[in-house]
Amino acid sequence: MKYHSIFLLTFLIFGCKAQGQNRIFKEEEKKAKEFMESKIVEIYNDQFKTEFIGTWHEFGKIYGFKFYVVENNDNPIAVEYNLENQSPFEFNKEAFEKEYESIKVKIKASEELEKNIRTYFSNARVLSDRIENRDGTYRWVNTIYTAIPLDKAKEKTFSQLDSLCMSLLKNIKEQEVFYNFYFPKKINKAKYSDNRFSFFEYDNFRKKHMYHYRVDFTKNGEQFEKTNQKLYDNLNEKQSGKLKDSIEKWGNKNGFEDWEISLLIESSIDRDLDYKKFMLKSSNGEKKFGFINKESNEIID
Repeated sequence: MKYHSIFLLTFLIFGCKAQGQNRIFKEEEKKAKEFMESKIVEIYNDQFKTEFIGTWHEFGKIYGFKFYVVENNDNPIAVEYNLENQSPFEFNKEAFEKEYESIKVKIKASEELEKNIRTYFSNARVLSDRIENRDGTYRWVNTIYTAIPLDKAKEKTFSQLDSLCMSLLKNIKEQEVFYNFYFPKKINKAKYSDNRFSFFEYDNFRKKHMYHYRVDFTKNGEQFEKTNQKLYDNLNEKQSGKLKDSIEKWGNKNGFEDWEISLLIESSIDRDLDYKKFMLKSSNGEKKFGFINKESNEIID
């Protein structure tokens, strides 16, 4: 089953090459699998089944075991569950069901928002997440893949998107709502049917967009107000490498040999999309800034 992209998992695996240690790991994993399978059947009958993901360990010490608990129906929901390595094992039914309900809310909200967004972006994909703040309140963070490029007349586009967002805020009870719009370099007409969470997994999704526009809304009394706007580039390694090579050649011709090159992160919505800001830094800390055209490699210093 292809549920392994729902969340970004980090496993700390150092060493564990000795056969004896591997045998211990196999034995402990077997016990964890048997425990989880028995508890899920005992509590939920045929509603769920378990899929073992891996062991969470460091320097040979086992801390827990990762599972997906998968709903056994035509539209399965998979919940990530971490079984702590303790004797005896304990299954936290309350924590599992809280996460299960949270994912159901996320899926429903994503589908509803996607339906509204597709009125404007026909191939859009959406992930809408209700995230708990430290003070116990919640905020909505919406990730929206538009499937169309960002027009050079971006101010008009942003104004339209802001108006769209305001129209979607009418029934929101939370105090904060963030909208993140992602634009590819070319029109994307693909009809996606894969898992929503897999689509937005970082390593997969970061390859799909060229620009990221973020707009934040905060409730003031009964009304929402726009409180933040930012625009980011998303250059891949190949694109960044070409720009740096051009900057290096230009630098060598203009007295900046061996200066360190950095492509700078900009967030201003007013900047020219054709140019990327860069910095040159000498060994004694002197700095020089400039702009390079992302298509023609023309440099303005």
